[in-house]
Amino acid sequence: MTDSPARTADATGAVVFASIVTLVLSIALIWVIPTPGPLDRLPDPPSGPDRVPSGPVVRTFPKGCAISPATVERLVGEPRVVKDGGRGVCAWSSRNGDDRSGRYLSISFELSLDTGATAYPNFLATGRAPLSAAMKSFGARWSDVTVQGVSGLGDEAVLQVSPSSGATVVTRVGNAKVVVQYSASRLPMPEAAARDGAFTAAAEVVTGLGARGPARPAVAPAARPAPSRTIPDLCAALSERTLRDLVGRDGAAEGSESRQTGLVAEGARQRGCSWRTPDFDLQVAVAVVPGAGPFDGTRLAAREYAIRHVDARAEETLSVRDRKYFHPVPGLGDEAFAAQVPGLVPGTVIFRDGDVLARVTYEESDEREPLSGDKALRGAYAAAREIARALSAEHS
Repeated sequence: MTDSPARTADATGAVVFASIVTLVLSIALIWVIPTPGPLDRLPDPPSGPDRVPSGPVVRTFPKGCAISPATVERLVGEPRVVKDGGRGVCAWSSRNGDDRSGRYLSISFELSLDTGATAYPNFLATGRAPLSAAMKSFGARWSDVTVQGVSGLGDEAVLQVSPSSGATVVTRVGNAKVVVQYSASRLPMPEAAARDGAFTAAAEVVTGLGARGPARPAVAPAARPAPSRTIPDLCAALSERTLRDLVGRDGAAEGSESRQTGLVAEGARQRGCSWRTPDFDLQVAVAVVPGAGPFDGTRLAAREYAIRHVDARAEETLSVRDRKYFHPVPGLGDEAFAAQVPGLVPGTVIFRDGDVLARVTYEESDEREPLSGDKALRGAYAAAREIARALSAEHS
């Protein structure tokens, strides 16, 4: 028995209808669930422990300048108060000392506190947080007197000894910069006596400020000259595949090179490259930090890295609805972090490799079509890994 023409037509119509429904649903799913793009397939930067100190943060000048009357008596002898601690300055001089025995001791504090939100969108400003501001302001008092590094005293310290001015120790504990000066009232003071007296006072002060670990100040060995490192061609350091993933085919072939990146202070050898398309903006910058005074380039590069790490960690969002990204990144140079704050900080990865500091930023070109924080960081991290490999190959 065969089906009637009407029944066959009904079955054919049902099959056609089902096919149309399937096609419509498939198109709808494709529209709702788009195909993953290159940034979706890139790995997120890994997260590791944060080893950069976050304190202490001193809010008020310590009572008595954090030094005991007994120590002042021992260093000055029958001290007369010259300055009583107002505005963070204490000073004593010998009451009855003659030209040979008279002594003078002064202790002054400079506290770096919060400076508020950055005023420069899409720019990670330095020296904004209390700790980083104190690090930027840290330095010796006289430019014409030899500076010696000091170990075992606060977060960092230097010493200067002058026949006319005695010994001056500049040290930092968190956001507090301390200057201790110890000298004879009139005649020049023996260098060892001036240094030891300044160390004694400074050790007690940093302990009172909450310094990490015991204070055992000593003159640090002089920095050894290090072989000069070269910076590779950054425009050629990224693979064609990575550039295609990050900026598209239009930007994969060309990058714009720059010798001035603004990454560190003047004097560092710098090199940069940028790729800009209508959709994305990728920039890489590398600087070799030179040694200066008692410190080698690696020590100073570590300071520059720490300043940026502290500032990125302290950065705040413009809105409570925005999400901030920040975390240390293991396995990239000696130390690294990733950060992104909507409207303020593009996807940024900064890492240090010895005396070399590197920065990669990645963001949208049109702020009306913002790139999500996780995608911005994936792009920056992908480029940073290739820059790190290029630096290692150049250094090996």
